[in-house]
Amino acid sequence: MAGPLLPIVKLSGAINVGSIDDIFGEIKQAFGTAGVEVDLSGLTDIDLTFVQLMEPARRDAAESGNAIRLSQPASGFVLETLQRGGFLSDPPDERTLFWTSAAGEKA
Repeated sequence: MAGPLLPIVKLSGAINVGSIDDIFGEIKQAFGTAGVEVDLSGLTDIDLTFVQLMEPARRDAAESGNAIRLSQPASGFVLETLQRGGFLSDPPDERTLFWTSAAGEKA
């Protein structure tokens, strides 16, 4: 089941400590009053800085009743970065479900 239509921020290229301020600005500007959907399909690389940006955004959105979601589950190097950083738990919790669920799935 798909969730409500949200503005989409399509990220591309490499995201690291040098580019994270620009990414933060894009996501914050698109967030609006309902939330935002983040498309990771154009990324070529990330470091933990991106995960550290998305985690508080995810928690803040949940606390305020807004939505932040991914267009597709994390995969490839994004999933590897999450695993190396210890951001995925077994059994899955809210954080794990955010990164591994398809857009619109209820976490």
